[in-house]
Amino acid sequence: MSSKTPKDATNDWYKDARRKGTSVSGILTFVALRALDLPVQYYLLRSNIGARLIQYLGGTAITIPPANTATVLGLPPYYATIVLLATGSAAKQIYWATRISEQVLPPPFAIILAAYNTVLNSINTILSVWAWSSNSAPGGSSYSLTQGIGLLLYGTGLFTEWYCEVQRKRFKQDPRNQGKPYSGGLFGLATNINYGGYTLWRTGYAMYCASLPWAGVMVAWLAGDFCGRAIPSMEGYCQNK
Repeated sequence: MSSKTPKDATNDWYKDARRKGTSVSGILTFVALRALDLPVQYYLLRSNIGARLIQYLGGTAITIPPANTATVLGLPPYYATIVLLATGSAAKQIYWATRISEQVLPPPFAIILAAYNTVLNSINTILSVWAWSSNSAPGGSSYSLTQGIGLLLYGTGLFTEWYCEVQRKRFKQDPRNQGKPYSGGLFGLATNINYGGYTLWRTGYAMYCASLPWAGVMVAWLAGDFCGRAIPSMEGYCQNK
């Protein structure tokens, strides 16, 4: 019987997941699945399948009117913006996988990571067509204060997560910094600023789609996940490095 505690096992898994190297199959799998998320989100809206799911579950749904070629993507502005939010998140994560990450990305982990983000995006999309939770104005043709705040959080968080990783990548590419931890740039503001950036844009995305209640659930979920799993695993990895 193994004498390792669950924490030790988690740290071992995290250390193994951060092995330096390249997995072409893993990267291609991740890129393909994250790109596939875009037609999924568009289909949920344009086909009204998300609205039909809400109705099937007994809720009141917002039915998106037939496509109008004069609108972006044939969707009202509110819903077209939701597709653009999914696009931005996919673009950032594809950039990370192809240009930033120095760790092996095994195909099974790539599938889990991509599926996790698609599930969160899909929940946002479905909640946007549920009358009880939707943050849209009638007809989805105008914007609200919470939508504006959501977009601000999304943009700030996405830029923060992307740029701090670019800064760290540049630091580690210098041979003189081999093996050194990076605490400059945005990481000088917080040790786990990249996690903070992810939390910000995920919260903003949720707020734009389903206003404050769902944004509160999202920030609580991410904070709990980071504090209970991701950050302790990272600290254990750094201590044993």
